[in-house]
Amino acid sequence: MAVICMCVFACNRATNILALPLGLFLKISGTSERVLQLLSNMGLTVSSSTVERLKECMSEDAVQLAIQLITGPSLFFIIFDNINIYLRKFQERVSNRNSMIHATNVAVIGISEGDKEKVEDLDAFLAKRGDRIRATFADVRPTKEDGEHMRQAFECIIAEFLGHYAPGSKSWSRRTEMLEKITKSMPRNRPLEPEVSDTRPTGVFNVNEGSKKGIIQVIDQLQSKSMLTEEEWSSKVRMMQGDWLTSNNLRTARRERKDNVSVMTRMENVVQLSALWHFALNATHMIVRTHFRNAISDPASLSAHKGLLRRTWDANKPNYAAAKALICHSLIARLLRCVMIVDKFTQVDRARTAQKAGDDWLAHEIYFMRDALLFFVFEDAVSMADAGVMLRVLKFWALSFRGASQHNYARECVEILLQWKYELPDALRKALERSWFVNRWGRPGRWIAADLYLEQCNFWVKVSNRKQHARRLPDRTGTARLHCVWKRCHYRIYHEEGVSMCRSLSRHQPSHG
Repeated sequence: MAVICMCVFACNRATNILALPLGLFLKISGTSERVLQLLSNMGLTVSSSTVERLKECMSEDAVQLAIQLITGPSLFFIIFDNINIYLRKFQERVSNRNSMIHATNVAVIGISEGDKEKVEDLDAFLAKRGDRIRATFADVRPTKEDGEHMRQAFECIIAEFLGHYAPGSKSWSRRTEMLEKITKSMPRNRPLEPEVSDTRPTGVFNVNEGSKKGIIQVIDQLQSKSMLTEEEWSSKVRMMQGDWLTSNNLRTARRERKDNVSVMTRMENVVQLSALWHFALNATHMIVRTHFRNAISDPASLSAHKGLLRRTWDANKPNYAAAKALICHSLIARLLRCVMIVDKFTQVDRARTAQKAGDDWLAHEIYFMRDALLFFVFEDAVSMADAGVMLRVLKFWALSFRGASQHNYARECVEILLQWKYELPDALRKALERSWFVNRWGRPGRWIAADLYLEQCNFWVKVSNRKQHARRLPDRTGTARLHCVWKRCHYRIYHEEGVSMCRSLSRHQPSHG
């Protein structure tokens, strides 16, 4: 390939069908400008400016694909999240200081099943608004059926951990078959069939959605960018996802604009839904806050385990991956010690008995194992896109968040449970359940939360907007999310339309870029 590129460059042929994808891969992998310039002069790749033009073309195509999904016959939902990019100046002065860009990253994701007319029926949705007045505490309190479901799930999670991490387990005969049986025995409610999700990034908006005013501006820009009129946009239910702050701002803005003259300005057609990954993130904070304790007075605490493992992250604001790894490691160590005695080491009654006997260490250990197992039941339900199990877990977390002083997400758990039971038509409820999950590979057990997908998009936005591109982020909505689009579109662009795109780019620059 390198020889072909150099020969084409030496012959001054107007083609870069090989150099263009190579330059793109090198650029998004973080190759320096000097190396790219050297490779471009050798004829191996195109120049950095050509790669930037290609990124803009791909981004413009992605925006058009998102608009087609919004205006087409398929169901969809919109998810957005704020993204903060720190602009660090090489030599900071009074007139040239470090700053922060506050923007909003948006994606439109298709929903493969559901009756579009029933799901987007605005009158049916508004007719059920306010029915939660009939709600009681029994609607959010875990039932005996929920407890039995969790007990069975705990057994499967423990068996799976022991099968993976017990000393010498890799040499067990028929270990793979054993793990497959454990996976099949995991209790389910209504998991989704695996399919490849239709994800279409829409771009970065120059709006900070972390406020009521910002939320309103985001919705206005979505409406204008979708090429729909205000009447067309507000005549149907629009499903939107975000974190707790997004949902809370949407509810507050709707409440304060209830006397406005039109459905569009009152935002009555917007159905907000808190996304799942932020629940998992706050659950790790809850477990760390509840069970961290003191390493000296409680050697069974997470603080002691963190010290033994020499982890140095801040326990007051733990990173999700680091906190999850510590919880998992500590849980596995306790399970190996307890030898899978579920009734003794994961039931609340046993913890209360230990407390009455004065054994606080054992009581806290049991409470931790229960909370950690509940977290991994949640993670397993996300991987299988099982909304029924999710709702069961939220009943337990509504109380746990409250006990850990995380009142925002405690209220959000109750909000979802009541909204699900009283304020959603059946068709819309099923569509919202599907909107919680994204599967980029179409394989079973590979579902992720929709907001985790957007967080990954945010990561690539920050990676792809370095140095000179960071300042232009709000004005270049397409370039910012190349990497989100790249994984979805590169086969279509290079295998179906690659020749035409490369030729169109070649008309505007020499063959070497």
